[in-house]
Amino acid sequence: MVFYFTATGNSLYTAKKLDSRYISIPQVIKNENLYFSADKIGIVCPVYGHEMPKMVKEFIKKATFDTDYFYVILTYGALHGGAAEIADKYIRYTGKNADYIN
Repeated sequence: MVFYFTATGNSLYTAKKLDSRYISIPQVIKNENLYFSADKIGIVCPVYGHEMPKMVKEFIKKATFDTDYFYVILTYGALHGGAAEIADKYIRYTGKNADYIN
């Protein structure tokens, strides 16, 4: 299971390559129940100003992920600006832990 947020389509393309079960974050974020369970759960999103988009951060904070492996893939053009490290700090701030961020 992989959740994605995309603007130009690059993150959707990446999500489709990672898992056959890909879910749009904007389509599920307003659901009351944000509990998800799978062997592995990922998030794919673009880097906006060296960070994950605000909606993705809100989704991570609100959602519960019941998984053995949680990962985050950040897509970007030329410069990532330390986005993986910033994402890791934010995820830890929410009380979650990512097994892989890149």
